Amino acid sequence: MRAPTERRPGRARWCLAAAAWVLTLGSAAAAQDLPAMCTGLSRPDARGRFVARADLLRDGSSLDGDDPLALVNRTPAGALPPDYAPDDLVDLATMRAARWWECTPPRKQCLRRDAARAYRALAEAMERAGLRPHVSSAFRAYRVQCSTFGRWTERGGFCAASSASALPGHSQHQLGTTVDLFTRDWMDGGDKFRAGYGCSPGGRWLAAHAAEHGFVLPYPLHPDYRREGSACAAVDGAEARIDPRTGYRYEPWHLRWVGAVNAARFGEAREAADGPITLEQWLRAERGDPEPVGAPVCDGCNCDRCATFARDEDRPCERPAMALDAAGRPRPAAGPPTLLDARLERDGSRVRLVARVRVPPNTWTQPPVVTPASGAHFRRGRRSAQLADRPPRRFEAHPGAWRLAVGFGAAEGYWPWKVALVDPSRDGTANGVDARIPAAPGELELRISMARVAPGTLVRVGVASTDEVRTVRRLEAP
Repeated sequence: MRAPTERRPGRARWCLAAAAWVLTLGSAAAAQDLPAMCTGLSRPDARGRFVARADLLRDGSSLDGDDPLALVNRTPAGALPPDYAPDDLVDLATMRAARWWECTPPRKQCLRRDAARAYRALAEAMERAGLRPHVSSAFRAYRVQCSTFGRWTERGGFCAASSASALPGHSQHQLGTTVDLFTRDWMDGGDKFRAGYGCSPGGRWLAAHAAEHGFVLPYPLHPDYRREGSACAAVDGAEARIDPRTGYRYEPWHLRWVGAVNAARFGEAREAADGPITLEQWLRAERGDPEPVGAPVCDGCNCDRCATFARDEDRPCERPAMALDAAGRPRPAAGPPTLLDARLERDGSRVRLVARVRVPPNTWTQPPVVTPASGAHFRRGRRSAQLADRPPRRFEAHPGAWRLAVGFGAAEGYWPWKVALVDPSRDGTANGVDARIPAAPGELELRISMARVAPGTLVRVGVASTDEVRTVRRLEAP
């Protein structure tokens, strides 16, 4: 961690004890810009996966960790610097002041003072309800998150870790306002991360009462993943699936304190929204951000959908989907996508459209994701995409997003089907959120399955935005 010479009030100040602790771990703060146990993240592993230093150490970051509504997430701009820690941490067991380097779960669990007071009130309410709260993890410093991520990597590999654990700097635990809260009964029953906690007595209580104490659940169960008729139970395997609204799995134990007023405001916004929203979507709307979701930081596992601050030679991906400017905004694309070729193939009762499209880097697209991997397809006579694991859904056009367009007959203005410009190996996770997403750059071969298209039907294919359809091809169905 870097030792700052001047820090705003509310950020941790370094002292001789901190320097001694750092040296004990073999990491001289003055000589390094990343903690020693974190430097491996910026070096390629055996399969070439890593995180660019520009994304681990962003110069001039405007993210203020002292803000209870700080937008900490998976995006490159949503990262806290390595040297950030709150300066008002207290030990949850004693409520005595604690330094950040003393707060290492599970040995000592800490939160910022106001969050700790709120937690104490919440825990007492749980006990009155006959539940025994158990804090699994509270504040985690940047270096501790490196160790946490490393343990997930050892457990299942780098890519599995990046879908199950936050990268250092991207964890809400570093804010000092977040706690992973279980019950002792749940902990006694086996692996704490096993499925079902949301429907346990403790999980149900937290969902119903946490907001009364200023805590919210940032990673809720996606509506599409719920078992029919239940607000907490997931369909088989769904708790391990990524929520496209957050980039994380369902975590009914993960609580973030935002204060009672903000928790109430978020609850009101959630009730008024056209469809369930997450904390991140609400925070983005509060800031006037037009994007309800953001592209995750490039790590070598997600090169068809990620974003980065890094220069070309420092990137983990040859052609990242989104290159960001210094302010965290996507750089403009060099031009619109181009349809290079298209053909139709008969596949039994269905027709398969095979289209080649050239997509410039930094192009936006949007769902539906209709690929062999997603299992989605179209059926003549219906405008909605037939999705494999959720009800048919229509997606309204978003400004600036390009898609492959399919129409029938000579009526040029009729384009009932639109398809995301993504790699054919991409699954249908993104179909769970109606928002712009990065297109996969380069030459793509899209394969679209279409039902009830009779032989001889005139099929039109092009690339479309909200304003135009370009490079149109006309084909006759076999």
